[in-house]
Amino acid sequence: MEDIAMKKDETPYLIFTCRKCKGFSYVKTVQKTKKCLRCGRIHQVYDILKDGELVYGMMEAVNTVKRKQNELALPEFRSGSDFIVAMRSAALHKSRAKPVKHENQIISYKQKFTEMLFELSKLYKQFPKYMLEIMSEDYGIPAIELKTLIRNAKKSGMLIKNDDYYYYSR
Repeated sequence: MEDIAMKKDETPYLIFTCRKCKGFSYVKTVQKTKKCLRCGRIHQVYDILKDGELVYGMMEAVNTVKRKQNELALPEFRSGSDFIVAMRSAALHKSRAKPVKHENQIISYKQKFTEMLFELSKLYKQFPKYMLEIMSEDYGIPAIELKTLIRNAKKSGMLIKNDDYYYYSR
């Protein structure tokens, strides 16, 4: 009888960053194209060869992508205990806000948004839009109101969007 042995996967994979959404992905180096699973942009493999990192084996590729995505995460969301601390601080922010009427509620959202931008700018020089969406949930800002606040902050120059689809605050 033949001995069947497990063969280690030595297929070369390229780990790269999507040029549109900045998410990490992997692709076999023999493929011609790769579609980003997050935003749908199609990348030509020969165009991204010089920008990526080469690893061998699918498990290594998957683990590398997970590790790199985790490095992008907000520090308070990296581990379970940190998440609890972040939720407590978000609860403090919510408890500071006084229950107000409709006109004053808009001002309250502006103040919360300003605090949120200050917090993000302390943590990061630049940040993607989804970080604003995540933090707005913690600060109790509704998604509909967030769009208006982002638009107004861009107009006033408080929030600036660069060419790489990242934001930064002044």
